[in-house]
Amino acid sequence: MSIFTELKQKLYTALTEINTDQGIVQLVVETTLVAEDTDLLGWLKENITYPHFFWKNRSAELTFASIGQVRQFSTLESAQQFSQQTGYNLFGGIKFECECRFILPRIVITKTKAKLTTYLYIDTTQLAEEKQQSEIAINSLDTIQQLTTPHYQILDHESVTDFTTWKSNIEKAIQAIRANQFSKVVLANASTLTFNQSLSAYDLLIISQQKNLGCYHFLWSEKAESAFIGSSPEKLYQRNEQQFYTEALAGTVAVTSDPQQTERNGMWLLSDSKNIHENQLVVDNIYHHIKDSIEDIQVSKAEIKRLHNVQHLRRNIQATLKKGVSDADCLERIHPTAAVAGLPRLLAKQFIAENERFKRNWYAGTLGYFNPAHAEFSVALRSAQIEKNKITLYAGAGIVEGSDPESEWQEIERKSLAMASLFVK
Repeated sequence: MSIFTELKQKLYTALTEINTDQGIVQLVVETTLVAEDTDLLGWLKENITYPHFFWKNRSAELTFASIGQVRQFSTLESAQQFSQQTGYNLFGGIKFECECRFILPRIVITKTKAKLTTYLYIDTTQLAEEKQQSEIAINSLDTIQQLTTPHYQILDHESVTDFTTWKSNIEKAIQAIRANQFSKVVLANASTLTFNQSLSAYDLLIISQQKNLGCYHFLWSEKAESAFIGSSPEKLYQRNEQQFYTEALAGTVAVTSDPQQTERNGMWLLSDSKNIHENQLVVDNIYHHIKDSIEDIQVSKAEIKRLHNVQHLRRNIQATLKKGVSDADCLERIHPTAAVAGLPRLLAKQFIAENERFKRNWYAGTLGYFNPAHAEFSVALRSAQIEKNKITLYAGAGIVEGSDPESEWQEIERKSLAMASLFVK
């Protein structure tokens, strides 16, 4: 008997014991995890119940995969209230432009190193219909499609912004900085690749997990052949009860094929005034937004966060939240950070809206989960939107007074490799 068949049988048994007038009920079954490579993406790939949500933290010690929805929330306040009342996990996030989307799924599979736990949610106020929908979802538990590495042929490549426009935007940004309109703005580009066949978000994300180590990995899909995926190095925040953890991840230099040169690049980054200044702006911005909601704060020395193609400056930040501060409060205060928007936030976002020729949507947004005791959200970077046979890649760079257009262009090209390299065997 497979591990998924075991969970399926346990859920069927639990479903028969549900009565009416219990509100939204959570059924929980679990089993000891034997195989480390339990195929949650393959389960999602086979499943036709949407939306699909997949999220794995940077340590790879916690993974969520979910299908369907019993409730959806378009405001932080309604999501927070529901989670506090029920204690249930909610999954989703906030787009860059601050559109909110959280769900209580139909089925959630949670994977840790030790076990696999499956949660089924059912609204007993519509018991007959809900049982029918739940049985369909349960029946899919042991149906898994194999993940493959297909060969995709690129037919077309089109970028929203060319270098001439990019240089012009940076020059305008530096002029605005010198005029004291803002001190930093993060500008991005979007490039669309068209292929000879439809793309599988699930196949691409498993490849990304193998290439982009030390990252959060996520997938959000609301319908077939459309998905947002990514492998982000950046934590927005993590909360364990009242302990709050975040980071300033800003300042970038290349990782090369020469380990010694990569090491020299990292040492240069730790001493470069422009990048240190850019990182400090993020630290200052986070503190500015959370200072009246915390009891204390600790900021670490700058260190190097090394990835597959680039390395970043990072400062870890830890604080204790005041009693009564919620995840809705935390999300509203620090999203989007100066690392993806700029400083001050509103003026930087206004400049972005006026000068970028595309809407970011989930790119530079945040995805994760929360419940009354715990929460964790990643910043949706190194990401891409898939629509049938097209994939749009996103990458951005922080612009401060000392920024050079050519260097910043090279930076976003390197960052986009996190997703573009998925098509290179």
